[in-house]
Amino acid sequence: LLKELDAQLAEIGNGSIFCACRFDRFEEELETALRDGPDVVLVEASGLSDPTNISKVFSSEKFSGIEYQGSICLVDAVRLRSVLSTARVCPRQLMVSSVVLVNKTDLVSQEEKEEVIQMVREVNPAASIHTVSFGHFDPSWLGEIRPRPALEEGSDLPDLTLQKYTVEISPEGTIEQLRRFLAMVCEDSYRIKGIVRLEGRKYLVDYVGPLASLVLYEGEENGQINRLTLLAGAKMPLRKSLRQAISWYEGFAKEIRE
Repeated sequence: LLKELDAQLAEIGNGSIFCACRFDRFEEELETALRDGPDVVLVEASGLSDPTNISKVFSSEKFSGIEYQGSICLVDAVRLRSVLSTARVCPRQLMVSSVVLVNKTDLVSQEEKEEVIQMVREVNPAASIHTVSFGHFDPSWLGEIRPRPALEEGSDLPDLTLQKYTVEISPEGTIEQLRRFLAMVCEDSYRIKGIVRLEGRKYLVDYVGPLASLVLYEGEENGQINRLTLLAGAKMPLRKSLRQAISWYEGFAKEIRE
């Protein structure tokens, strides 16, 4: 969608841009963008990033011309409780945001929705909270975005509570094998994503917990084909369920240690 608007895009992979491991690259891309005199710079951070470190950017003289407007947090109404309890960066994302969108409200009851809103308010009572489905954003909410008071300095380290695994899928397998394999591990994960080629077709794998999306894919291949990334928190039994799934589907899936 952004390409259709002729926007200048830059993608930084292999880590959060607010972590020390990627911060230098973020500054390089920001300098490049500023040469064109943009009206707005929009940053879409990783779901497991610590955005409180953004203050470090503005401490540099070379970025003194940037006026920080604020942060928006997109909350998964189905998964918030488990994420808050297993990933330390998630409450920090809520604390730093002036606007919070509680998304996927079509998948929860009214009572569950109110519980999620209460959880958000406990972390950030000053935030403007909107309940939405499919990530809908009303342009009038732009006026609610504002800088939050400075938080304690964020960490330079990645979230060490995060589990991350890479699984290679055999191109000789079937799409039905993939569905059954993913069903064994999705409940114990935050996210499973990747592009696979099976039975002569490419598929986009995009799982958020048990919410599955496995669709035909015709886009560009930004990454390695037939490799899936699986993410989970420290208290989630992903390691155990992954080992069991691989043993059940020996020859179809194997873990890649990176």
